[in-house]
Amino acid sequence: MIRPVDALAPKVLFKGQDYALENPVNRKFEKRLALLNAGSISVISGAVMTAIARSYTSSWKHASWFGLGAALITMMFAGPRFLYKAGIRAYRNEKEMDVFTREKEVQKKLLSDVNDAIDNNKNDLASKLENYSKTKLKEDD
Repeated sequence: MIRPVDALAPKVLFKGQDYALENPVNRKFEKRLALLNAGSISVISGAVMTAIARSYTSSWKHASWFGLGAALITMMFAGPRFLYKAGIRAYRNEKEMDVFTREKEVQKKLLSDVNDAIDNNKNDLASKLENYSKTKLKEDD
């Protein structure tokens, strides 16, 4: 039964592109993860400094200022380092995935060409076997 489209009908998404071989590396996510890691290390260092400073100061308020200072200094030094390493790692992973996706596209094209050549009856059996063996050698490498 065909129903008319209204506000309660689910939205149909038609996409004309194939996103199966798209690069999955997300630089924004890598940057956020690096900042989260640097922030967690700075919070831990601030907590440790607060605990140490509490034994030397008269109140938790004064000790917390020392802990906050330690956390800011740790974030100031650890943040750029983590961001730099995350950027390098994301770039390397992007390049690896680009090579992987291009290899898969070439392999898909090669296999479809070989399949078309095999299905085509103009070629004799020897050339079909040669194409098949070349394809198998490429897959094994």
